[in-house]
Amino acid sequence: MSGMAGVSCVLSEDQFLCSICLEVFTDPVTTPCGHSFCNICINKHWDNCDHCNCPVCKEEFTSRPKLKTSTCLSEMVSEFKNKPQKEDTESSESDSTGAGDVLCDFCPEPKLKALKSCLVCQTSYCPNHLTPHNTVPRLKKHQLIAPVENLEERICPEHERLMEFFCRDHSQLICVQCSYSDHKSHNTVPLKEQCEEEQSELQQKIQERKQKIQELQRSVELSQENADREMKEGVEFFNDLMKLVQQSLDQFKQSIEQKHQEIKEKAEELMKEVESEISALEQRRAQMEEIWKSDDHFHFVQTFTSVKPAPEMNDWTEVSVRAPSYEGRVAIAVSELLITKLNPKIKKLFEDELKQAKKHAVDVTLDPDTAHQWLDVSQNYKQVQYMKGKKHLPDTPERFSNAFYVLGKQKFSSGKFYYEVQVKGKTSWCLGVTKESADRKVEISDTIPKNGYWELYGGSDHPYLWSAPEKVGVLVDYEEGLMCFFDAETSALLCSFTDCCFTGNILPLLNPCNNNSGNNAAPLILTPVDV
Repeated sequence: MSGMAGVSCVLSEDQFLCSICLEVFTDPVTTPCGHSFCNICINKHWDNCDHCNCPVCKEEFTSRPKLKTSTCLSEMVSEFKNKPQKEDTESSESDSTGAGDVLCDFCPEPKLKALKSCLVCQTSYCPNHLTPHNTVPRLKKHQLIAPVENLEERICPEHERLMEFFCRDHSQLICVQCSYSDHKSHNTVPLKEQCEEEQSELQQKIQERKQKIQELQRSVELSQENADREMKEGVEFFNDLMKLVQQSLDQFKQSIEQKHQEIKEKAEELMKEVESEISALEQRRAQMEEIWKSDDHFHFVQTFTSVKPAPEMNDWTEVSVRAPSYEGRVAIAVSELLITKLNPKIKKLFEDELKQAKKHAVDVTLDPDTAHQWLDVSQNYKQVQYMKGKKHLPDTPERFSNAFYVLGKQKFSSGKFYYEVQVKGKTSWCLGVTKESADRKVEISDTIPKNGYWELYGGSDHPYLWSAPEKVGVLVDYEEGLMCFFDAETSALLCSFTDCCFTGNILPLLNPCNNNSGNNAAPLILTPVDV
């Protein structure tokens, strides 16, 4: 027996474990195939099976075999059980349980606190009963996680297999069998990959919003720089004028300050919204990190896709605050001083503005397919005039039906452009731009900015203009939303529109108006720009 004792002292516990109950053998018996089990365990196993086979090697027996007591193994087990269990004693001292603890499924009462849960065995183990999973080769392959309750929830109800995958098409937890059947052609990934994807997307959202805050801050800074630059120029100009223009100077400063304040307030409001979303996302990330530490991918995915799905967030991709350049506001302020006597300094100012506008000159040609049927477009596409009598032209969607309009062929969706039109001899005319998508069957009374039309009427019958110019220059700044109409010969600023909401393509717009009993028969002529 001394030799047997020496052998038992060098053997580990996993060599004396029943593969059915995972406990040290009790009354071990051996099957014909040579594997050993507890006498009670193997008999209960066969009582519940239709056919008798070995639980280890799966060898089937034609009839229930006669079990033989393993005398040698019994002696070795007895010797092993008599060994001092110092480690087990120390372990039990640290396994006191409390309310809410997950308990070991194999411990007799009082049960010890579980250390790990096995997703394969669907069982929770204390340190003592976890030993086989750390030593037995086939058990070491099982997936262990922090102890959790209700392990049965992780089993596929249809195939009774562990749900280890996630179907992204249906946001559903599935088992490997599901991935080959109902979800065969779907986008399925392992739970760990889904967890990592969720974390990656969350981090990306946070980073995008931080970058958006920087972008908004820069827009405010650029707006301030542009406002300061233009304001300085305006102050210098107005300070050289007589005291009579002081009131206009104050209005000028106020308009720029108000515009910048609107930009600033809008940016601050957006930044607060972005910061609020970052806070919510940071909180969600903290929750993710806490659950991630448990290595419980099932609980992670279940929590953040079903129980606590990602909160709805704004899409900030297209959101921005554009910093206006404030260009042209000095000229606009001066043009409003109709009650004052213009001096050479003011004339010089307009000349400089027009000179800058002409740097953006474009060659515009008319598109006869858009012209109203009562308009005649010249063969060189540079002139248009009203003609009495109606042509028999197809009423296409591109052609104007009610207003006497014709469009230029050139389209613009960014930057600045400038063109000039001769209006000499006209008692009435209309120039401007329109959106390419604007309704061309609209009534003349509805050609307003809301419907995609920005235009100015002029002529000798429109005395509200400074004068009756013979040539008009039209400047459009797409991003700034600015339109200026110049007397191309005197450099006077006739009129201007600010805060125009240009979207999509816009095209030059001309309207020679009716001939007014022959008094308005002169054509509108697109002329080369003398830069």
